[in-house]
Order: sequence, then structure tokens, then C-alpha cells
Amino acid sequence: MINKFTIMKLKLMSFCLLFVIIFFSCKKEEISTVGNGNNGTTVIPLLSKVLVDNKSTYEYVYNDSNLITDEKSKFNYTTHDYNANGQLVTTEYYGNDGVLSSDPQVYQTAMNSTTWVTPENGTIGGTMTYEYNNKGQIVKSTCSRPPLTCSEYSAFTYDSNNRISRQTMYWDGTATGYIDYSYDGNGNLIKEMLYNLSSAGVTELITTTQYAFDSQKNPYLATSRLMIPGISTNKNNIIKETYTIHLSTDQGTDNAQVTETSYTYNKVGYPVTKNGNTSFIYI
Repeated sequence: MINKFTIMKLKLMSFCLLFVIIFFSCKKEEISTVGNGNNGTTVIPLLSKVLVDNKSTYEYVYNDSNLITDEKSKFNYTTHDYNANGQLVTTEYYGNDGVLSSDPQVYQTAMNSTTWVTPENGTIGGTMTYEYNNKGQIVKSTCSRPPLTCSEYSAFTYDSNNRISRQTMYWDGTATGYIDYSYDGNGNLIKEMLYNLSSAGVTELITTTQYAFDSQKNPYLATSRLMIPGISTNKNNIIKETYTIHLSTDQGTDNAQVTETSYTYNKVGYPVTKNGNTSFIYI
């Protein structure tokens, strides 16, 4: 029987984000660029902050090569390190243990805190390391999550367009599941299908997530060198997400949840606001 714990375990094994539950959002206007666009360089806005209800909720720091090095929020802090080729090689995730506490008082204290998580005051939730082939394609991501000592990693295969078509998750050397990725003509991720692999070798579809997009520019495209399909690889912005949990016959009918998103845009086609309460701010 597939339950929500199984789904969450597979998702965590896929991305190794112990605190990722609290991790998404958006940003406002005011553009600076990578290059000036007059010498063949590409004009790219760099996200600086995300405001939700006019309060800073996410902040981003870049190095001299305009590669994101730090992602800050109240409950999470993420750091990225790169090699000499500009490839992302390690990512570390820090979080506030209090928001995961089963003690209501501890949880509420953490939620009410005005102090943001930093590497100094947070608890490290995991470290991800990435390996590449001679084409520059990510082929393996390995997760370390204290206090676990088990080997936890993902391997990646590619389609004829050099896009990741499958991510297979392993636990102690055994494949436990995989995600199949599908794209539209613009390279946006339009469907991901998560499968469980039982110890008996039986494959079972657990969840399907489908996406619809606008025709405008995705500001998150500039925030990460991580090549795993999703918000950092889409060229356009998600306007509709349909998340379906697939249940066996004895469990009932499939459970689908639809989330729709609307944006306003600046004159060069990047989002200014999302759903009326979230603002995108660029450097």
C-alpha cells in the first residue's frame, strides 16, 4: 500500500532537501544585467529578494561570476559552491529544527521567531554533491544527511535533446524509485511521473505532476546551475500545476490537486508580481 510517508520519502531521496517543504516562492522589478547586450552577451535579470505581503521572505547572494552562492529565508539557508568551470559541485542545506518539532510550544516559538536561519545558528539538513560527464551533463547527485550513514544518490539519463529524461533514486546501492520527465517544445518541464520500485521489482506509479506555462520569461532560470528539471530550468513561468496521487483500487480514486498562478510582468517580460501578494525584486 502506498501512503503519504512513502511519497515523501521518495521525494526526499530525490532531492535531499530535509527542509524543502518550506522552500518555494517569487519576486519584483528593477533590472540589472549580466553583460549589456551590445557585445553578444545575454541580458539576464538577477533575483535579489522575494517580498510576500511586502515583507522580505527570500534573499539571494551572487559571486563575481553572477552565480548564486546563498539562498536565505526565515526557515532555510542554502549555500552553493562551484568548480573552475562554473559547474555546481556542492549544495548545503540548513534549517530550523523547531519547525519540525512535535512539541507545539517549540514549533510555535520557531514559527514566531524573527531571526533568519544562517549556517551559524541553523542545523545542517543535508549536503548534495554533483558529478558530471565530459559533455558537462550531471550524471550523479549524492546526498549526505546526518545522522544517516546509508548511501543515498540519484543517477540521470538523457533524451535525444540532451535533456534529463529519467532520475533514478538509490538507497544503499538499490534502486528504490525513479522520476520520468517530459518537456514541451520550449524545453519547459510539462510532466513528471514518480514511480516506486519495490524490493520484489514491482513498479508502481505514485504521483504525476503536470504543468502549464505562460509565454513570458522565468526569473529563476538565472538562479542556479542545477540541471535537474524544474523551476531552475524552465524558460517560462508555471501558471497551472496539477498534482495527482495515484491510489490502488482498494484505496479509492486518485486524488488530484490543482494550483493556478497569475502574474503581472515588466516591459521586458519578467514577472513583477505573483497572485497579487508576492513581489519579485531584481538587483
